[in-house]
Amino acid sequence: MKRFAIFLSLHLFLFLLVIAYQAQAKEDEWEIGTFQDMIVTSVPGEIVHGDKLRFILKKGNCGSLNVLFSFLTYNAPKEIKKLEGKRIPIKINEEPILSAADIIVISPAFNNMAHFVMLTSPQAYELANFSNGIMESYNTRKIFSIELMDDKDFEVEKYFDVTSNEWDLERYPEKISQAYDLCIGPENIEKYSS
Repeated sequence: MKRFAIFLSLHLFLFLLVIAYQAQAKEDEWEIGTFQDMIVTSVPGEIVHGDKLRFILKKGNCGSLNVLFSFLTYNAPKEIKKLEGKRIPIKINEEPILSAADIIVISPAFNNMAHFVMLTSPQAYELANFSNGIMESYNTRKIFSIELMDDKDFEVEKYFDVTSNEWDLERYPEKISQAYDLCIGPENIEKYSS
């Protein structure tokens, strides 16, 4: 009986710890920062919190947007670095049409027990069209998801233990607007808003 009580208490503690962490994670965790000549707006993942979805605006071309996202993987075969530069198929919001993403950087994490894999869309998007499209898609499901997919030269589960993630984009319009204002600079806000 005592073992059962300890077992139950431990599971209850872990359950409450997870719930408390998720409640805290629901607070505004969007980040907007400057890196060299880029404004980076990011939001953490809902499935793997450390996997961020990033929207990049480049000063001097603020009407164009790049999308980057990361996946943490504990499936870390020795040849994972060979994936850098490879284009892999992805599925967005469970749509049957596949898109693609380019793997740009793979960095070891947690004493080489895992790797962060940074991916990007193959092209930049026009900001207004992209923003309208992503919010239209988001508002039908209230989640934005990306799933890594297999192809003839790539077996996703060989390299990734978690093959999909979701992001809450409820505050995307507000945050991308703030990033845009930062990108064009305070001296240009009035000029571009009229």
